[in-house]
Amino acid sequence: MAKFQDLVKYYRPYQAIALFTIAAASIFEVVELIVPYAIGQLLNILSNQPLDRPIQQAIATVANITQLPQNKLLSLSVLMGLIFLVTVVKAPIQLWTTWFFHWDIALRSRRDNFKKTIEKILTLPLEFYDENNPGRIAGRIARGLENHTWTYPEIAGQLIPKLCRVLGIFVIILLIEWRIAILFLISFVAILGLSLRDLRQLMEQERRLD
Repeated sequence: MAKFQDLVKYYRPYQAIALFTIAAASIFEVVELIVPYAIGQLLNILSNQPLDRPIQQAIATVANITQLPQNKLLSLSVLMGLIFLVTVVKAPIQLWTTWFFHWDIALRSRRDNFKKTIEKILTLPLEFYDENNPGRIAGRIARGLENHTWTYPEIAGQLIPKLCRVLGIFVIILLIEWRIAILFLISFVAILGLSLRDLRQLMEQERRLD
């Protein structure tokens, strides 16, 4: 059964860009939490409820810079502009810095490692093929490389950023009500544990088939 270290070694030549894309994807996941928060503040404005202090300070700063009166219209404009930045402006940047590079790294790793594998096979003595089935060897190598290289987009593009998003949600809930945050943490750990258990069973079945 492959270990985490076995997966990491396939991407050592791309370590810098991999760390950059994982960090960017994680940051974007956390930034997306601003949208529901801003919508909540918009509802506060429309219902004549007080805004949170950070939003009040941001609106006051914009009012001082633009020399505009600090009223409801300016508050709505600032929050709508914030939502615009987080959604529309962020979208093309997020697509380029995360998904494109995730799949690009996986394809490059698969190509380079498959090339090294073929070079190694061609250097083996002929006696090796007399005792082993070349077709079976090639099939296992192809499946192994495909599984390991295609694992990267799932881990780097989905698992790690989503975990950062969950962590951001936990921090926000913790600041609001720590009791709810504890229940949230317990439920998350329980669901994650059950998912990992099922994943281990699938990996064990795959190992037996190989």
